[in-house]
Amino acid sequence: MKTLILVRHASAVRRESAPNDFARPLDRRGEGDALSLTEQFEKSGLRVDALVSSPAVRARSTAEVLAQKLSVPVQVDERIYKDEVQSLLETVRSFDDRHHVIVLVGHNPAVSGFLRYLTEDNYADLPTAAAAVINLPINIWRHTFAGQGVFKGILSASEDVLKIHQGPALSWSQRYRIWQFEHSKQIYLTIIFAFALLLILGIAGVVLHQIIDPSALPQQGSRR
Repeated sequence: MKTLILVRHASAVRRESAPNDFARPLDRRGEGDALSLTEQFEKSGLRVDALVSSPAVRARSTAEVLAQKLSVPVQVDERIYKDEVQSLLETVRSFDDRHHVIVLVGHNPAVSGFLRYLTEDNYADLPTAAAAVINLPINIWRHTFAGQGVFKGILSASEDVLKIHQGPALSWSQRYRIWQFEHSKQIYLTIIFAFALLLILGIAGVVLHQIIDPSALPQQGSRR
C-alpha cells in the first residue's frame, strides 16, 4: 500500500506583484495557512517518508514549512511545475519504492486534475493550502494508474473546507494525452514489430518471386 498526499501550495501574491510567475512568493495569508496546514498534518498522525515539490517559489516555500514539521528534506522536481496531469503521473511513477507515504506539493489545475484522475471521481478543485490524502493499492510507484486511488480525506488550513464536492471532469484531450503516456511503451513496441514484420514479408516476397519467376533464373544457351 502506498499513500500519496497531493498539496496545493498556499496563497501567493498576484502575478503583477512579482517579476514572473515562477518567482511569486506566499502572501501574508499564505504564510499563516502553511503553518496551519502543518498542524493538520500533525493531528492526522501520518508518517511521511518523502516530500517532493515544484521548484516555483510559492510551492517550495509551502513545502519548506511542511518539511520542518515533518522532519523530511524537500526534494525538488521540475516536472511538477509543468502543471499537467501527465507530468505529475510521470513524477509519481519515478518515486523511490522504499517510500510508502509521499507528499507532493504543486499547482492547480494539475493537482486537482490528478486527484480526479487517480480516483476517477469529479472532485472540485482543491483550495490553497489544502492536501488530499489518497491510498493506492500498489507496492511499486510505477504501477500507478487511473482509478486506483481511494480518497481518504482533506487536510486543510481552513476548517470550512474539510471536504470537496463535485467538480469538472478531465477533458477528452487530457485523457488521450495521459493514455498515450501510459501506453507509450506498448505503442513503440507495436510500431517496431509492425516495421519488422513488413521487412520480413518484403524479403520473403523477393525470394519467392525469384523462385517462381523463370525470367529471374539464369538462362541456358539454345541449341542450333
